[in-house]
Amino acid sequence: MKLLLQTAALMTLLLIGTGRAATAQEPTAQPVCLDQVAECVYLVRVSNPAQLPGRLQLVRATDGAVLYEQASTAPAFGQKLNVGQLTDGRYAVVVQLGSATHRFALDLHTTQTRSARLISLATPAR
Repeated sequence: MKLLLQTAALMTLLLIGTGRAATAQEPTAQPVCLDQVAECVYLVRVSNPAQLPGRLQLVRATDGAVLYEQASTAPAFGQKLNVGQLTDGRYAVVVQLGSATHRFALDLHTTQTRSARLISLATPAR
């Protein structure tokens, strides 16, 4: 019997299984999109036409440690985040544009998938 360890990243705000992006909701929304592009890989895209000071962070929720940070005033910026090597736990992707903050929760945990395969051990009669 073989155990397969698979790291699964679940976004509470990402519509997994439908392939659609999670979008931070604001009344006068500056589009901030988060797409899952592969297992444990997310693409963060930020539209910043007013070229406000912007900041993209990956934060560990337990202690607030900033694991990744990018600052930009470009009209559009973003980053591909590979979270596959992070330890299990709660994280957040935080995008600040001017005074607006967009936060996406990320729950990372390892699951075990169990499989069985039947192999015939019968010996032919002699």
